[in-house]
Amino acid sequence: MCFLDAKENQYLEELGGMNVFVVRKDGSVVTPSLTGTILEGSTRSAIIRMLRGRGVRVFEDRIRLADLAEDIRTGEVTEMFACGTAAVVTPIGRLASTDFDLEIPGSELTLSVYNQLVGIQNGLEPDTYNWLYRLA
Repeated sequence: MCFLDAKENQYLEELGGMNVFVVRKDGSVVTPSLTGTILEGSTRSAIIRMLRGRGVRVFEDRIRLADLAEDIRTGEVTEMFACGTAAVVTPIGRLASTDFDLEIPGSELTLSVYNQLVGIQNGLEPDTYNWLYRLA
């Protein structure tokens, strides 16, 4: 379930307790800006840092649901994913409401983000961010 902002009930905030990312056809990524009601998650922060490290333009901004639905319809949005500590990264393949029911076909960037993050966690990818600490 996606949650919208409490004030205007128009802007995407979270998917359950997970942060949301929108991938645009130009390769840029948008995630809702932190407004005080959105969880400032460590997984969100890590993904933003990894994407920017790849040279991906990442924007933190308000995402109006009606605009998002239209951008999915026109192909301007190619992927969506959610992230959180337990789920790591998960693709969003469908966005639906009483006004629309839209399939979101892509998951290429989503999968690469998941693989890189889990690869770093498991020591299979280089940790260029110094996130890992040796305990013993």
